[in-house]
Amino acid sequence: MDVLLTLLARGFDGLPRSSAPARTRLLGRRAVVLRGAEGVRTFYDSSRTERSGAVPAVLSHVLFGRGAVHGLDDAEHRVRKDLFTDVLGPGHVDGLLTATGEEWRRAVSRWPGRQRVVLFEEAVHVLGRAVLRWSGVSDGADEALDVRRAHDLMRIVDGFGSAGPRFVRARAARRRCEAWARAAVRDARAGRVRPPRGSALAQVSAHRDVHGDLLDERTAAVELLNVVRPTVAVAWLVTQAAVALQHDSGGPCWRDLVRTAAGSDRAQEFAVAVAHEVRRRHPFVPALAAKLRRGSVVEGTRLRAGDRLVLDVVGTHRDPAQWPEPERFDPDRFVGQGMRPVSHAFTPQGAGDARTGHRCPGEPATVRLLAQAVRVLATTQYRLPPQDLRSPARPVPSRPASGVVLTDVRLPDAPTMGAW
Repeated sequence: MDVLLTLLARGFDGLPRSSAPARTRLLGRRAVVLRGAEGVRTFYDSSRTERSGAVPAVLSHVLFGRGAVHGLDDAEHRVRKDLFTDVLGPGHVDGLLTATGEEWRRAVSRWPGRQRVVLFEEAVHVLGRAVLRWSGVSDGADEALDVRRAHDLMRIVDGFGSAGPRFVRARAARRRCEAWARAAVRDARAGRVRPPRGSALAQVSAHRDVHGDLLDERTAAVELLNVVRPTVAVAWLVTQAAVALQHDSGGPCWRDLVRTAAGSDRAQEFAVAVAHEVRRRHPFVPALAAKLRRGSVVEGTRLRAGDRLVLDVVGTHRDPAQWPEPERFDPDRFVGQGMRPVSHAFTPQGAGDARTGHRCPGEPATVRLLAQAVRVLATTQYRLPPQDLRSPARPVPSRPASGVVLTDVRLPDAPTMGAW
């Protein structure tokens, strides 16, 4: 059976858990499933692989949009990638963290006295409103509009890897998001709005392709969404972090470690380690795909140009040879390793050089956003009532079934909230 069908049907259980390379087919072409550090090196070797047409269009067009950077190669990819490395550079991301900190303080201040708080919904609102304002798309004045757009961005992520109603909702949300993104680009280029200098909207609107031409309006809108949408997707990881902090599988209580270190550099170090371990245990997708540029032998299988390589992300992150007790939540694996741990066995957002290869340039932003949310959760008092906190194998991506319900919320002190 084609591996695409098994992944759609079984989600995170769609690939066999085996250390040996598996021969399969993807979109009718011969393919090999790669795992582990050596498999990652092969998969991200741009001299051997390319991305154009590698991911089934039925999935990539919903999640990334037509003509997105994810499907480009060589010079086209490098020039387009410059846009993202500029927009998501440390100086610009500082502003996004400031915006999300303000939104978290605003949201948490409303939680006490509420009968129940669904963390996933709150995280979508917080992250969505913050990134829309930071990107230059919104001035923050119309909260209801920002929330509707945040929900559409969430629906794109929620349904791109599914079949049935979720996928239909994702496609409809994609159309609505591209409509307002195109309008934003059009208005910025016509001078009807003046997005902040250096903002995502300003840079996307002015970006030129490898030939020196402005991106067409549709492609510019697609790439604007590819800056904004991943921030909302962090909501999935926030819910996984809440569960992990509450239910450690042995070892220290990381919620207590982060809380007691509040106000010191150790609090951020611990929170970043938690963020990495959450990303290891809960990657967004179970597998990635690339195409071979030329015929070669991969893992003992002879493949032709155009045949596929499938990277088993889950298997790589659960390999006991690389990760002792891989099922255990253990942020100690990452303490002191900084924002980008150097390991080809850790690839939640790609591997290699983010400036030139297909590693996500937004990875440091994701880590910082998730670490910020970990600090919010660690310093806010709440109770998790009985609920279904299991993460099913499908849909892709997966999150706790309940959305993580919080009750009996009590605010942290003001200095702690200010440090978010």
